[in-house]
Amino acid sequence: MKKILLIIVLAVVIAGFGGWWVVGKNYSNSGKTSTSADNAPPGSIHNLPVPEAVSRVRSLVAKELGISEGVVIVMSAYEKNWPDGCLGLGGDKMCTQAIVPGYEVTVQAKGTERTYRTSADGSFIQREKQIVFRKIL
Repeated sequence: MKKILLIIVLAVVIAGFGGWWVVGKNYSNSGKTSTSADNAPPGSIHNLPVPEAVSRVRSLVAKELGISEGVVIVMSAYEKNWPDGCLGLGGDKMCTQAIVPGYEVTVQAKGTERTYRTSADGSFIQREKQIVFRKIL
């Protein structure tokens, strides 16, 4: 009986180690997995792997501002279901009338915050309009 119990415990330990090794291999930050801020300190919440759509927003912002992707910090990324193919930002545009899953992504770069809407895979990215208030004299 003790022998069987020992074999079971050993099998569980080996299976647990194997699972830990596989997960660690797939999600390690080896430079191949995009994170929310590549230059953030180790252990920071900004070193989490991000979905492809969020990574594409970082690339777009870096290109627009002429900076490295590593300094574009993802402040938030929420899964959203947009009401149409224009991600709810159509205005007077013609848009497909179907629910489109995606993300609302807010990033910070060069002292400013920008919010974008994306399709689920990031193939369509639209910046939310920034409202500017001007003092009227």
